[in-house]
Amino acid sequence: MLTVIMGAPCSGKSTYVKQHAQPGNIVIDFDVLAQALGSPDPHDHSTPIRMVAIDMRRTAIRSAVQQHLAGATVWIVDINPGERMAMYKAAGAEFVTMTAPLEELHARATAERPARWHQLINEHQAKAAAGATSSRPRSKHASGTC
Repeated sequence: MLTVIMGAPCSGKSTYVKQHAQPGNIVIDFDVLAQALGSPDPHDHSTPIRMVAIDMRRTAIRSAVQQHLAGATVWIVDINPGERMAMYKAAGAEFVTMTAPLEELHARATAERPARWHQLINEHQAKAAAGATSSRPRSKHASGTC
């Protein structure tokens, strides 16, 4: 099974995976990778760590999709799948879109994230409103916590 969890920053994507993934499943979550590389903060990574984590995540996603095709259970947190969407669809992914009201996203960001997360939330919402995410496949919708 390949499950791709999408949604705005602070919508509960990582929490959803923590609640549903089982030991031995492959989980790809950018913030977890950044922390594995040495980031001391779960959501605020230095530029060098962020750049390495981006490359690492790109490679890990391709490999994890191959492992899914061989029978592994894979969970991928992907805020904006973009060009990866075709690969996910071809692999038969299930999509879960996490949702929360804009006010709630900002309240979670204030409580748990660096200040720049407010800008990330607004940018994500603007792209969604402009239809940048309209090419997404049907997905389950869930509400979560940050």
